[in-house]
Amino acid sequence: MFSIDDRVVATKGVDIGEMVVTGLSSDGFYVHVKAGDITLTYPAQDLQKA
Repeated sequence: MFSIDDRVVATKGVDIGEMVVTGLSSDGFYVHVKAGDITLTYPAQDLQKA
């Protein structure tokens, strides 16, 4: 499980380097991340801690 401000990288999908966790969905399945000015949402299983 991830926490706010954790640093993560994508294992699937768009790999844009290290990102910062900004939020989690209520069920924990999706993780909201920020990479520079870009905000994205990834399935939690497609991320790992950096």
